Amino acid sequence: MIGHEIITASAGSGKTWNLVVRYLRLLALGAEPGSIIALTFSRKAAGEFFTAILHRLAEAALTDEAAARLAEDVQIPGRGRAEFVRLLAVLVREMPRLTLGTMDSFF
Repeated sequence: MIGHEIITASAGSGKTWNLVVRYLRLLALGAEPGSIIALTFSRKAAGEFFTAILHRLAEAALTDEAAARLAEDVQIPGRGRAEFVRLLAVLVREMPRLTLGTMDSFF
């Protein structure tokens, strides 16, 4: 399993992309969605990364090309559409228990 990480950077530097990929990597490695905490400063950013997580999984569940891109991004080659369909179902089922939001709402 990979350890804890804080991602800090200026606006427009790719924090959302990094957060989404890290979240999906943790899921693909078997972490329970409810055990992952992903926080940001603004509600807008929190909504963006949650939407991006769902979008990337849905795309990877639909096409082999998107599945291959996501598998490469999360550094777990060989994951196919079926695995991303499974992860999407797990994530949707666990939505009420997710901790994806702002630092203020968490603390």
